[in-house]
Amino acid sequence: CETFTRKADTSPSPCLWVGTTLGTVLVIVLNLPPGGEQRLLQPVIVSPSGTILRLKGAILRMAFLDTTGSLVPPAHETWREHYEDKDEKEKAKKRRPVSVSPSSSQEISENQYAVICSEKQAKVISLPSQNCIYKQNITETSFVLRGDIVSLSNSICLACFCANGHIMTFSLPSLRPLLDVYYLPLTNMRIARTFCFTDNGQALYLVSPTEIQRLTYSQETCENLQVM
Repeated sequence: CETFTRKADTSPSPCLWVGTTLGTVLVIVLNLPPGGEQRLLQPVIVSPSGTILRLKGAILRMAFLDTTGSLVPPAHETWREHYEDKDEKEKAKKRRPVSVSPSSSQEISENQYAVICSEKQAKVISLPSQNCIYKQNITETSFVLRGDIVSLSNSICLACFCANGHIMTFSLPSLRPLLDVYYLPLTNMRIARTFCFTDNGQALYLVSPTEIQRLTYSQETCENLQVM
């Protein structure tokens, strides 16, 4: 991603946020060489930033918001392979390496928010100050199986599925509880491995190796099922 790695940063830079099963988030700095031939010849330098964040439980999901609360898209570029060239050297010259997105640091908002969800809680961290501005203890007696940042009713929210069968949603970036409904307890590990949230208040999981269960927790989506 392209965000702030240290408190003293004045602009976003390429980095890697790593979440561990112990609830620790490490921020790794990626120093990319300039584009063109130098990008192909010079290595990418990877170094720790020194930034460490901690939550309860294993880290499940991380995402970034701009100052308006909109989801920051991931920095990427599609790899294009020229199969028509038979000469390997010519192919190597014409390859387009993966790089940060065309949106430069100047086009990215001055401040950002990091949304981090673990098995027990969620936090919203202000960047680059790294202050925790919102915190929500999702569950004390159970644990989160799946957490996703999804769009719902023209806004985004954090959706969680817990092992006790509850589906919960929280507003972003304020983490205000929006929904807490009992759906299905964890009776099959296939559900835990395959459950995922999608946009517009929907979720999917495998009931069997050949059957997919689809559900919705949005009244608007439920009313429009016939036209979807």
